[in-house]
Amino acid sequence: MSVRGTGRGRRLGLTREKVIAAALKVIDRDGHDAFSLRRLAAELDVEAMSLYNHVPNKEAILDGVADLLLARIDFSGADAGTWQDRIRAHADAFRAAAQQHPKAFQLVCIRPTQSRASLESIRSPLSGLAELGLTAEEQVHALRGYVAYIVGTIMRELGSAITVGTVDPAHVRQRIDEITATGDPLLASTAPHLAVSDHDVEFHYGIELLIAGLATRAGVPYDGGPPPRAPRPPAH
Repeated sequence: MSVRGTGRGRRLGLTREKVIAAALKVIDRDGHDAFSLRRLAAELDVEAMSLYNHVPNKEAILDGVADLLLARIDFSGADAGTWQDRIRAHADAFRAAAQQHPKAFQLVCIRPTQSRASLESIRSPLSGLAELGLTAEEQVHALRGYVAYIVGTIMRELGSAITVGTVDPAHVRQRIDEITATGDPLLASTAPHLAVSDHDVEFHYGIELLIAGLATRAGVPYDGGPPPRAPRPPAH
């Protein structure tokens, strides 16, 4: 049996687009784990039942937020330059969007979507890969490896994936001591670096590894990338 609202939402001009936009605002503030239809209704100043006139359930709202965030990413910088330039620009645009919405953007990384926005988000890196002379199947394999890297590193930066290091300088010394205490010589020798997470340097270092590897795989020159970003000095 379908549930219908009281009509207040319609009288206030509520639409699906307004519901999704308000949900994004709530999730940006409270996080997706705390999101509920009750909180969304309070944000919109309507009865919770009114939401069902525009969306079927909570899952549809979360999917809608993920699609909205994807659709808002500006990939225009990834439409020009060499295939290597386009991959870098695409990665930077994706990460910039995540940094603008650190709580809500996690939905993009964890919810599978078949929307047009999701297809548009992969078109620019795929168009670059198409220049490498790879088969269509290899292009898709390379694309998925790239997407896996982007999603994984962004989730780690947003605090939703395992990381050994810390971004809090006050905890670095403690982390070094914990790593060194394992007694493993290899871990101990790298502890000053393992203890620190420098997301910016590590993100771009990984992108360059991917690009260089693709160039080698395809037998084309690697352009060397931009000048390396200065890492934080190792902790002591």
